Amino acid sequence: METLWVDFNNMGKEGIRLICKGTIDELNEKSIVLYDGLQLRIWDSDQNDLGEPDNLSVNAEVKYSDVDKCWVAQFESDNLIHESERRVKNK
Repeated sequence: METLWVDFNNMGKEGIRLICKGTIDELNEKSIVLYDGLQLRIWDSDQNDLGEPDNLSVNAEVKYSDVDKCWVAQFESDNLIHESERRVKNK
């Protein structure tokens, strides 16, 4: 599954809006073409209590939002976890 950086603070009415410059740059660099139903693992940088990198990530589905007038990534918020938690779950 392809990964894509997003800004989790850029929430629209129907999902995370995929319109940030960094997101668009990464889409172009990876030659990702967005379409309804595309599955991606989206992530944003974060850190643990020690200040070490521990990114947030979640599997998401892309759709074009007529409400937000842009492509969005939709996901279940309960599935949004830190990468360190994902590693523990996968052991």
